[in-house]
Amino acid sequence: MTYQQYPPQGYPAPGAYPPPGMVRQPSGATAIIAGILAILGGLWFLAGLVSHVIELSHYFISFFVVGAVLDLVSAALLLGGGIMLLLRKRAGRLLTVIGAASAIGFVALTFLLRAFDAHFHFSYGGVTLFFGFGWLLFVVLIPAIATLVLALVPPTARWLAAKPGAAGAVQPPNFGYPPPQPGYPPAPGGRQQGQPPGQW
Repeated sequence: MTYQQYPPQGYPAPGAYPPPGMVRQPSGATAIIAGILAILGGLWFLAGLVSHVIELSHYFISFFVVGAVLDLVSAALLLGGGIMLLLRKRAGRLLTVIGAASAIGFVALTFLLRAFDAHFHFSYGGVTLFFGFGWLLFVVLIPAIATLVLALVPPTARWLAAKPGAAGAVQPPNFGYPPPQPGYPPAPGGRQQGQPPGQW
């Protein structure tokens, strides 16, 4: 007596498709990475705000005042947006986009003012004041661009729009296997169907 290998060749592997009535949840990788980058950026600007306040206690000049205000705005937008994004709040995506875009704009403005040798300058970019102007490219501009792109891509929007799947969903009996045919053993975990095999 021989039995046919189960599942028969040509059928999909068990569990290859989601159970009926269940929708596969979209990946939240881009949203999670964007949220983490936003929080790290917000902490960086928060440290910059503290450094500007310390400098203002010694030298109260517009160079530090403008820098402190801009760091405060960036820290609030990125920290709030990153936390809300990880909590799957749509408003978090908007705040993250605004915070990252404003950081890119402020960095570009500082470069333009220096390139055209303007009389007005301001400090911006967290604690880059202590490391040099060129560090803005590496610790502010590049992470801000990555955060903005990850927050804007469609997978992030789909993950925020999707509702978390219901917990404790039970797969139907014999899910993932084709219906057993008479004369063959049932699928693992399924109920016996058909007649037992006869004499061959």
